[in-house]
Amino acid sequence: MKDFKSELSNIEGVYRFKIEVPYDVKFVCVYLFQLDNKNILFDAGLDFGEWSKSFFSLLQETGISIKEIDYCIVSHHHVDHIGLLKKFKRKNPNMQILMNEITNNILKWENDVRKTKDIESETNELIKKMKSFGLSEINGRKMVRWFKMWPNLRKYHEPDKLLHDGDEISFGKSKLKIIWTPGHSLGHICVFDYTNKHLFSGDHILSGITPHIGLFVVNPLLDENYNFENILEHYLKSLDRIDKLNPKIIFPAHQEIIYHPHERILAIKEHHNNRLKEISSIIKNNPMSPVKISRIHFGSDLDPINSFLALSEVVAHLTFLENQDKVKRIEKDGKYLFKC
Repeated sequence: MKDFKSELSNIEGVYRFKIEVPYDVKFVCVYLFQLDNKNILFDAGLDFGEWSKSFFSLLQETGISIKEIDYCIVSHHHVDHIGLLKKFKRKNPNMQILMNEITNNILKWENDVRKTKDIESETNELIKKMKSFGLSEINGRKMVRWFKMWPNLRKYHEPDKLLHDGDEISFGKSKLKIIWTPGHSLGHICVFDYTNKHLFSGDHILSGITPHIGLFVVNPLLDENYNFENILEHYLKSLDRIDKLNPKIIFPAHQEIIYHPHERILAIKEHHNNRLKEISSIIKNNPMSPVKISRIHFGSDLDPINSFLALSEVVAHLTFLENQDKVKRIEKDGKYLFKC
């Protein structure tokens, strides 16, 4: 298997490990920084092919060994953010793994072999819901297989500490603030370094694209405690919370460093506002299924996975509009149409 291209850089005292991946986002970034003589990693990257080898090679260049890293803070549960947790712990049992309680809840549920039937049931419920929005039977079956496959790729390691929204972690005179930022993932967190005004954003804020905001397979116990139906509202509100912190630099998990955070946040909000306007325009006095809207908005030449993500994104935007009483849902023969 070929080596992944990798690059180490130091931006205002933060090491960025930029390592190639063979899919759309092109590369995954992990960050290493120091507060009060404590070495802190943000995210655990990917355990695929030569990615791990590339990471440890770059780590050697920093002059900091894995045994000298005190903390690893996980942004969310996706495979390119938790990949090396088990390797980290094996090489350094004293490293403290920190993650949001919701992220831990999801990973623990997905990796519990006793919950296989539950996961299958919840997956079928999600696909049934998406069929009511126009998802085809064939693509529905493909997505069931896809959702059942993903948990097998996630290598769970129990955290040493659970994080919650608003938590602050002190390192001498320095502090990190935990900001719960649901949207791309239900348990997603960003981390704000008060001293340097650095924000580590995971997938929440990227420099050139916006993360997928849509529907998820949710642990039923989690669903009882949180209302994630209007997920776009959660996402937009968390952008505002970050903007109020006035970060100087944003360090994202993919793409480029963001040196003008306020402008980028405004651009992301404008992107979603334009999407809401376009969807509203498509269905003005013209009731339409979400799947048809997604084909008009995103195109009809997508593969099954991206077709599902496009539909999911459209449903998230329709739900946002519906909660503002700007669109109406019409049921017809077990299927839903939307109009405004």
